[in-house]
Amino acid sequence: MSSASAPSPTDTLLSLDRVSGSFGRRAFIAGAAGAVAGATLLSGAAHAVEPGASFFQVVEQRRLCDTRNRPGAPAGFGYQRLGDKWSRVGITSQPGVAPDAVAAVLSVTAVSRGAGWNFVTVFPAGEPMPDTSSLNLSASDGAVANLVTIKLGGGGVDLISHVGCDLIVDLIGVYRPTTTPVDSGRLVAFPSAFRALDTRSGPQPGVGSISRVNLNGLVPGDATAVVGTLTAVIASTSGYVTAYPRGSGVPDTSNLNVGAGETRAVGVITRLGSDGSGLGVDLYNFCGSHLLFDVVGYMTGPSNGSSSDGLFVPITPTRMLDSRRDKMRSWHGGTKQFSLPAPINTRAQAVAMNLTVSNTVDAGFFTLYAAQTPRREVSNLNVTASGQTVANHAICRISNAGVACFSYGAAHIICDVMGWYTGRPETATVGPAVSPSPPGGPIPWVVEIPRLGLSHWVVDGNAEQTVDSGKTWHWTGTGLVGQGGNSVLFGHRTEAGGPYRNQHLIRGGDELFISTSDQRRYTYSKVGEYITSKYANDILGATRRIGGETVSLVTCSNSNRMSTSLEYRLITTFSFVRWDDIG
Repeated sequence: MSSASAPSPTDTLLSLDRVSGSFGRRAFIAGAAGAVAGATLLSGAAHAVEPGASFFQVVEQRRLCDTRNRPGAPAGFGYQRLGDKWSRVGITSQPGVAPDAVAAVLSVTAVSRGAGWNFVTVFPAGEPMPDTSSLNLSASDGAVANLVTIKLGGGGVDLISHVGCDLIVDLIGVYRPTTTPVDSGRLVAFPSAFRALDTRSGPQPGVGSISRVNLNGLVPGDATAVVGTLTAVIASTSGYVTAYPRGSGVPDTSNLNVGAGETRAVGVITRLGSDGSGLGVDLYNFCGSHLLFDVVGYMTGPSNGSSSDGLFVPITPTRMLDSRRDKMRSWHGGTKQFSLPAPINTRAQAVAMNLTVSNTVDAGFFTLYAAQTPRREVSNLNVTASGQTVANHAICRISNAGVACFSYGAAHIICDVMGWYTGRPETATVGPAVSPSPPGGPIPWVVEIPRLGLSHWVVDGNAEQTVDSGKTWHWTGTGLVGQGGNSVLFGHRTEAGGPYRNQHLIRGGDELFISTSDQRRYTYSKVGEYITSKYANDILGATRRIGGETVSLVTCSNSNRMSTSLEYRLITTFSFVRWDDIG
């Protein structure tokens, strides 16, 4: 996770003063003048300071905790073991950290011990563990990092792992209390995030390269830190990425861990630096991947003047959205939205939160934005496969309608809020997003007919080979469940047996269930029955006699509905009743 030496920054991939147009499927949506103008609007005149408010104080990034057993490595780092799965890390006891700090920004890395699925919760030391999570590991993850903004308890934080793992904690900064307006350490959140770096327009940065994020003209010269999202795209090898101030050496810390072939994002709050090439941050790439850097805002310096806007009010981590409670994932192109309680809904410009997606269906990305305002083409979190659970820290602008999460992919969405930044919420300017229905359920399916005591696989392919192998054939060219049309299934029914031998016993109103490979379950009810010839046109014509979404079961039959003759077909049609998300 560190390097003894780093190359000179030869991979200067994007300079903001020459940006125009878009990069790939994501657009750079704000120019320098527009971004600074938007920032100015958010810095209102000073007014009464919110109780519990605090300002951000950046520190030199340092490692506080590393529980791995490594020969020659120092032990302790100011943490203590409270059990194999529980560690406590002191923050205000660290050298150079203000003793009055009320919250901290940490980079937390969990290193798997091969125990499989896991999650880690970070919370104020000494408080009961909340029903939230800070990062998640899948069975295949070696190490996963996430940014954590967290209220302190007794000057420190507790970390609990669901199963035993090693934990690494790096300190990024702290929040200190204030009862008066301040100039430095306030968040200025841009009205919309914008993409400041996208290396996909050029060659892929190699292992050990440095990429530069130039922020000249986009943030004031004395801004103390940039707030954003760092994404590694299709890493060539397992490794990590470190964000650090321009002009300083590569620190012995990391922000993002990624496996070979993965695309993964992490929230960052990184101290700014400058050299002859200007103001910004550098990204040390030890995984060989394309890099994206989306800017959310910045922490002010003294030139912004005193104000009470942008101060941070930490809270005990609170779960405000969990689509698992409604048993309905967000599907492709869908949006989940949640409102915020008082006083956040009227006195905040942004929230610090942890976004988690779970039980993913396929690859995709997820974008947080102020609810019922225009969404921009940036991302907060990426997934690369089905069945993943991935988390990422985000600082997100809010509106008077709350926070929305757009899904370019299907998954459950979970949002845990850790605190809020004072200011004015945006005004909702559009109606609530209308989520499209999920696409047709992918095959293979499992069909269940309780009347027949039947549970049977449904697959595509050659009809004869499929039914002769003991499966049910999905008739080529007919619909998928969930598409609103007619799906046709064909299976064996012979005098000697076959799964559908007793199809004639199905009664009106009997149910048929289809479970899809992406964990949807469709319910249908019998509404019709027909005898036709063996010819495809007659068969398909009969399956379409009843409108709406239907499933028709086709088998060989005698003219009296009994088994069986190759000259006739028995067709039993079921109409759609409902569908359930069982993922």
